[in-house]
Amino acid sequence: MTTPTTASSIPATHLPMNPRGFASEGIGNMWRRAAMVCAASVSAMVSGLAPAASAATLDWQPCREKALKGLQCATATVPKDYADPSKGSFELAVVRAKATGTPGQRIGSLFFNPGGPGASGVSLAPDVLAALPKAVRQRFDFVTWDPRGVARSSGLECDNGQYTLPATGPVDWTAVTEQMRASEKAANEACAQTNPDVVPYIGTNNTVRDLDRLRAAVGDDKLTYWGTSYGTRIGAVYAHMFPKNVRAMLLSSPVDPNADWTSFATEAGVSPDNAVGFFFEAFPKSRKTYTRVVKGLSTAALTLPSGAQVTHWDIQAIVANSVISQNGYSAASDMLSTTDTAINGKGKARRRALATLDQQQWLPSYPINGGATAFVGCLDLPERFTAERQDALAARLRAQAPIFGFGTSQALFYCEGVNVTPDPVATDYLNTSTPMLIIGSTRDALTNYEWATDMARTFRNSRVITYVGTVHTPVFTSGSACLDNAATEYLVSRKRPRVDTSCRNTVVR
Repeated sequence: MTTPTTASSIPATHLPMNPRGFASEGIGNMWRRAAMVCAASVSAMVSGLAPAASAATLDWQPCREKALKGLQCATATVPKDYADPSKGSFELAVVRAKATGTPGQRIGSLFFNPGGPGASGVSLAPDVLAALPKAVRQRFDFVTWDPRGVARSSGLECDNGQYTLPATGPVDWTAVTEQMRASEKAANEACAQTNPDVVPYIGTNNTVRDLDRLRAAVGDDKLTYWGTSYGTRIGAVYAHMFPKNVRAMLLSSPVDPNADWTSFATEAGVSPDNAVGFFFEAFPKSRKTYTRVVKGLSTAALTLPSGAQVTHWDIQAIVANSVISQNGYSAASDMLSTTDTAINGKGKARRRALATLDQQQWLPSYPINGGATAFVGCLDLPERFTAERQDALAARLRAQAPIFGFGTSQALFYCEGVNVTPDPVATDYLNTSTPMLIIGSTRDALTNYEWATDMARTFRNSRVITYVGTVHTPVFTSGSACLDNAATEYLVSRKRPRVDTSCRNTVVR
């Protein structure tokens, strides 16, 4: 499953959430195009330190891609294996927008990673740039890149696993989880066979070493970094590996720096339902419509004029995906009203509603994340599950998250068929020096709010700003002047709140 679509434009990453249909660019991507996911060497980081980077060489030229018009592009060559450079190299695609201010105003470069794993920073650069405040654009060259294994940087083009659910009636969940397990195993094995010289080397530890080379290549003594979702794992590992090389680090909707697969899958797996709960509290009429629609579709699927079917699973997934951000509340309400009219309406109104639904792409099965999402996570996190453990945890998720637990349980199967040797990121460490500003949402649909406080417990020289709402990666996307001003002041002057604080929701009062 990919991600939910909302009206903003920076990627949402982390949980697999794509319904079979109602897909326009793949419902569920927090800033439209990025893929989603999960997250997740110690030997090179025994003391939390790593060797100084050798600067990559960046020959900046005007970007040739039409979508990147006005930006500068470069290619950075980095070793596949930092311990054994003879194994070859990767060519990383890097993009830059020069600071708009005077030379005297310029501070350095602001590096950005949107998350995933698997989201393309290069593709998202125009959208992210459009969202940045003037003060940030004046002071920083904006720099982002496609990490190794992603898009233009030896990106994996692999099929996903698939699973199906009965339109109505009881579900044989044992059979469904076995389908997930077998399908993902086959997809991952095929991906590894097609990309044998890529998949062993795309873990976060190597991406962090790449980032330090890029920092040196742009001439910055210290890194100024903004990471969202899984991009916060890159930031946290960088801060642990290169603690003296950080100027400022802004982490929005962070992942837990100490997570294993169990905590990642089970804690993140209930987040979409938490976000839907906030949406229903704010819009009680939509709760009633949702209940009526799901009850009706549980008895009989809705057949559209084209012959496609809409099931209650589709509606549950779409709602979970749409409210990943408050910007999607209106779309979620409209979709529920349209579906309700298509089921219970009459005459022209019903025909219009059916035609509206029929304009969407309703797929015959649900995809499971694979490719970079699976391989990066399985390199980062060494824990593996038995089939019995997977089935038990999947049942727990379905019970705790009745709206979308069936979908988020797919994260339990990401490592099926992945036979690369793990390169685990460090966990259970303490950093008291690296300056951070951490921002989390109370009902984030992709990363639990508690992970923000876990990040702060690990990095003691940090401040946490809490946004009350569902927005994933709320900095510069939620319309909150409170958040945007705090983030801007931190990036520019490194000033933070004296103590942890909060910002009110900008939509629901």
